[in-house]
Amino acid sequence: MRIISKDDKSERNIDYNKWTVKELREFCQVNNIKISSKARKKDIVKLVEEVTSHPEFIDRTKEDEIEVEIVAGYDEEEDEAPLFQEKTEPKFWQKPKYRALLNLELAKDSEIAFYDLSTLVDKFFDHMLREELINYKISGIALRTAAVLHHYKITSVIREEEEIQKKEELEKLRERHQRTIPKTLPQPVMPKMQIATKDELYEAMRAAIIETMQKKEKLRRRRIKREEEKKRRLERKSLAKLPKELLKHISGKEKTIEELHESWYNRIKATINLNNKDTTFFDLLNIVKNEEESSIGRKFALVRLFLALMFLSTGNKLSLFQDDDFQDISINI
Repeated sequence: MRIISKDDKSERNIDYNKWTVKELREFCQVNNIKISSKARKKDIVKLVEEVTSHPEFIDRTKEDEIEVEIVAGYDEEEDEAPLFQEKTEPKFWQKPKYRALLNLELAKDSEIAFYDLSTLVDKFFDHMLREELINYKISGIALRTAAVLHHYKITSVIREEEEIQKKEELEKLRERHQRTIPKTLPQPVMPKMQIATKDELYEAMRAAIIETMQKKEKLRRRRIKREEEKKRRLERKSLAKLPKELLKHISGKEKTIEELHESWYNRIKATINLNNKDTTFFDLLNIVKNEEESSIGRKFALVRLFLALMFLSTGNKLSLFQDDDFQDISINI
């Protein structure tokens, strides 16, 4: 089998100076020619010319045009007529879709990093696993390029966000320090002075007189109301009733005199209902003795009891009866 390349002589006479830098880099990438990312065009052209001038150099960009000649039963030197020819298909990573993963600069120029990078890498390795022989070198280059592109994508997004935040902060700072000119306040329009007629003058005087009379009437009513309120306060004071707090203090307990009278009335009523007979003053005295421990307290309680009986009797709530002086007092409701 012998490999024959078409236009072999024309390939050696290519003027690479007419090529663009992008075309030169793609040519070097396909033919595995290592060049620096910062190399100039003349350096790239010089390197490409040196490599292509080598007699064993094969241009892989023309692999689809290479013809394979196989002669059965003949020696290559005796007969060079091919029986059949076939074209070799390029590898999947040489196609434009996946070629960007093998050249970092080409990938950045094509902005492939901002597309669905993970899907492209998954498809790349799916195709690689379907190959008869796995090219670990190509796989490593593709994986490293994908990682660099991912980092490049993240840093680009972060950089853009930082720029946007800086612009927003700058706008806020400008708005905060910006001086605003206050708007002019609208001035009221003064009505024009008009000459009043005789009827209008009389009507204005009449309205002024009515308004004055209404104000006087309001003041008179307020004065009468204040005088009546003052009179009612004097009448309440003339009743000579002490406040409840003062009455509680005088009575000796936290009760008013009315509450004390009502309390003794309820006790007397309960005692009569319990014994089914009239009670006496001595019976109530025993209750006082049981409640008060000190002798002074008993004396004051006895006085309050006697006063309560007098007030209740005067109010026709109780009936008091005594046979003789210094005798027991019978109490009935």
